[in-house]
Amino acid sequence: MSPSTPSTAPDPASAADSGDFRIQAPGEILTLLRSLQSERGHLILSNAAGLSVQSSLCNVDAASSRLLLDLPAAGSPLPALLGAEELTAVAYLDQIRLQFEVEGLLLVQPDAAAEFSGQAVLQASLPLVLYRFQRRQAFRVRPNGRTPQARFSLPTGSGEFLSLRVLDLSLGGLALQLPAGQDAPEAGTLLTGVLVELDRHTRLTADLRLQHARPQDDGSQQLGLLFEKLDPMAARDLQYYIEQVQKTARLLRKPAAA
Repeated sequence: MSPSTPSTAPDPASAADSGDFRIQAPGEILTLLRSLQSERGHLILSNAAGLSVQSSLCNVDAASSRLLLDLPAAGSPLPALLGAEELTAVAYLDQIRLQFEVEGLLLVQPDAAAEFSGQAVLQASLPLVLYRFQRRQAFRVRPNGRTPQARFSLPTGSGEFLSLRVLDLSLGGLALQLPAGQDAPEAGTLLTGVLVELDRHTRLTADLRLQHARPQDDGSQQLGLLFEKLDPMAARDLQYYIEQVQKTARLLRKPAAA
């Protein structure tokens, strides 16, 4: 990788704050990847342009130093990812985020994948380096005051613009309410330039990646998203807002003085 090419490695300050670290021991890498395979956890592949697909590990072959992955859903931007020079994989094991560069991604046709009942699969090289992010249990708060909103356009090229209610948030991400009758984006979708309006003093812009969409009893869906890109100033404003919500909640819980 050339010096001008962005790396999937976290910067030192971010790494120290998140408690993440670099893993190069083959045994540790295999253990984590096999755990991900056994849990059939989602694996999100994305390129530098923000295109992404969702897959999962179907085999970790240490002998041939390769990974085999399930094909993404039909209609995904897989062809663009197959030719990408820079490709990143992100997956989750409970509170652990795994991240690594994907090298040599290619489509293996059915006749070359007989061990998988003749189904086509994706193949990539076994990573030599893997990053393990131990995600903290970030304190989540329910916003008070006027209803906060997140405003963004869908990355479908349709020009559709959404303004969704913020249900709760933390320093790591937030939950939004998608009204009944609207289709949720696919898990792994990157939403860029999301404007989050928490109150009249707190507005921030961030990139968010969709982790899941959970149906609710009223027919709506709860979207769980993680902050993918948040500049230091916006992160400071978010932290201050959360602290103020926490203080207000503590004051409301305090019994009145006799």
